[in-house]
Amino acid sequence: MTAADKIQSFVSVAELLYEIKKDSQSTAVLNRRYAVRFIMLDNFNLYQEFIKEMTKSDIQVFNLEQLVDSDNKDGWISNDTLVNAIKNLEGQVVVSPFSEIIRFYKNDKFKALFEGMSLMEFADTNTRIYIPLIGLKHRFENFLNTFSRIEESQPVWAVYCAESQPVEINLVPNNFLCPNSTNCLKNVYEWLVFWKTHAPTERILCSSDTINTYSKYSQPDNIFDIKKIDTAYSFVTQFLNVQTGIDYKQAEEKFWQQLLPYIKNNAFSFKTFVEEHFNVHKLTIKDLLNQWTSTDTTEFDRWLLKHYYMQFICDNEYLNGIIFDCADYSPLKLFREIALSIFVDTNSQNRIQERNVLLNLFAQQYKLPESDLSETKEQILDIAKTDTNKAISLCSGKFDFEKELFIGWYKIGALKNTDLEKLYPDFLAYLSDNKLDNWANAYIQSYKQAKIKDDYTDEIKKYIADKNANEDSFFKWYHANEFELSNELLAKEKPDKVYWIDGLGIEYLSLIKEIIGKSNFQIEKLKIAKTGIPSSTEHNKFEGVEKIEDLDNYIHNNLYYYPQTVCKEIEIVKEIFNKILTQSAETTIAIVSDHGLTALSRLADSKKYAAKASHEGRYIELDNSETIEDSDYIRHTNNGVNYKVALTHASLNKKPIREVHGGCTPEEILVPFIVISNKKSAKKVEKIFETKQQTDSVVSETQKKKGFEEEELF
Repeated sequence: MTAADKIQSFVSVAELLYEIKKDSQSTAVLNRRYAVRFIMLDNFNLYQEFIKEMTKSDIQVFNLEQLVDSDNKDGWISNDTLVNAIKNLEGQVVVSPFSEIIRFYKNDKFKALFEGMSLMEFADTNTRIYIPLIGLKHRFENFLNTFSRIEESQPVWAVYCAESQPVEINLVPNNFLCPNSTNCLKNVYEWLVFWKTHAPTERILCSSDTINTYSKYSQPDNIFDIKKIDTAYSFVTQFLNVQTGIDYKQAEEKFWQQLLPYIKNNAFSFKTFVEEHFNVHKLTIKDLLNQWTSTDTTEFDRWLLKHYYMQFICDNEYLNGIIFDCADYSPLKLFREIALSIFVDTNSQNRIQERNVLLNLFAQQYKLPESDLSETKEQILDIAKTDTNKAISLCSGKFDFEKELFIGWYKIGALKNTDLEKLYPDFLAYLSDNKLDNWANAYIQSYKQAKIKDDYTDEIKKYIADKNANEDSFFKWYHANEFELSNELLAKEKPDKVYWIDGLGIEYLSLIKEIIGKSNFQIEKLKIAKTGIPSSTEHNKFEGVEKIEDLDNYIHNNLYYYPQTVCKEIEIVKEIFNKILTQSAETTIAIVSDHGLTALSRLADSKKYAAKASHEGRYIELDNSETIEDSDYIRHTNNGVNYKVALTHASLNKKPIREVHGGCTPEEILVPFIVISNKKSAKKVEKIFETKQQTDSVVSETQKKKGFEEEELF
């Protein structure tokens, strides 16, 4: 006997039900001895009709999902578990769904299960166990053809119809986040429940680890077409039929998995998705660079940015090569590659210009490792030995070391002001002339040039020989009509806020004006004021105001390094004022300082007085006033304490190794006094320097006297 002889076919479920009823009433010995009846169906519509009619006939349904562990819904139902469950059934029972488990059994388990069930006996001879088999025609017939006791087993029933109902099953890894629009069965429990309630007419996804594991034992049949999708890329391109224009790389599989949940259907547009993802109408190179380096940006985001650029921007030759080769989606990688790749080939000025433009599109400077910075600096300096212009062109102005190089090149005349305007505008603003018609302005311009040259120039020496030759010459300008004490000026104003910037001298006046000019504040009053003597914080305090110590802390806590210190101080002053000027509420602000700074005392030989000096030799506190006059210092009493205060850049004790203050040089004594406002009624002043009126500033003969004269500051 063969399978063809054993299978009894019916044209409808109704005919089958009639046969089932007749069989249940049969008194034939074999019919009553063996209880299991296999029913072959060739689509799920028939299966669901069959289950419905059986329940109408009061035949029970045993749901196989009951055998799945409630604590592990992806647990497997073994051969033994299945057989034991069926053995415990009584009466007339349909086991559902059956074929959706046993199709994943290995051949030996598959054969053993059917051999055992075909000849399964029950104590109650009226028991009937109905086993629907969907889509297992070829495999089950192969079993029957090899079954040695086929003749004594019960007949196999089948209902065939003309309607074909192929089902495509796509097995995917369980870490895929599948689109909501697609049926995705995540475990064995969901797999079993699904087939009882659905007549599938579309492709099905299954991400069950267990079924993925056992799927290798399934065989092609007349209904099921089981395919395994191993990569998210395959899922997107083959299952969802979405083309993104992105080539697949195994190392980037995780990004395809992250992209999956965003693909709702095959109308997905990669361009539209990326623009919506980053909330922009159209991504520009600047958007891309700053999104890439943002701390909120993920590696997946950067992967999107790369491929958006490659498909829809791709208009910077230098960036093209970097982006195309990019396989590292860390925050700093792109910035680092843009900064350093140029040194592979420095022969193209177009690529150099493109690189510099890119670096300056970044909203902030990202810190490269010191090894990178040192190597880059050395390469630029090496190029400068033979081609200074090329070396300059390789500087973007983005890095601190470049600013130091700019100062060096400016010092030797390789850079002009027009170059600085583009390369280092803050330095140009620092150098700029305030164009005030007074000696202090001329002096501070000479001082700035000496500081930039890092040289105690003849011009500065001449100024000091004229203005600070002795006590007489110093007090002549110190007590002149031009300058008032900052505290006296502040007492005449009624600002809403006062900021005391410790260490801010008039050398930064031009830079300050430039910064304020770019804000929504206007200068209402700007004067050159003077500090008390000695020019130290201790002797020039302001009460009840907000003190900003960044600049003063820097010079006290760091040795002076040329030209690094110049660059750092410019940056500190810029940061201080940018913070002050960010206030949105309408307000009037006064800005005062307690002293300026000098970098030139490092370059002048000290006088080596034996007494202990303060501020690296800028002044000495004395026990009494019995001190002779000398051109090295002035004698001064402040609040009852006697001092020798350095009159020139030569300190009184030791040669400074930092930028210092406390002495009598103009850059230490002269400080800015500024009133600014962002109120609508504020009016910008036409002249930024005002001379104290003679009627308001008659200096008494006592004040003009040499030596220890008291100056009460408060």
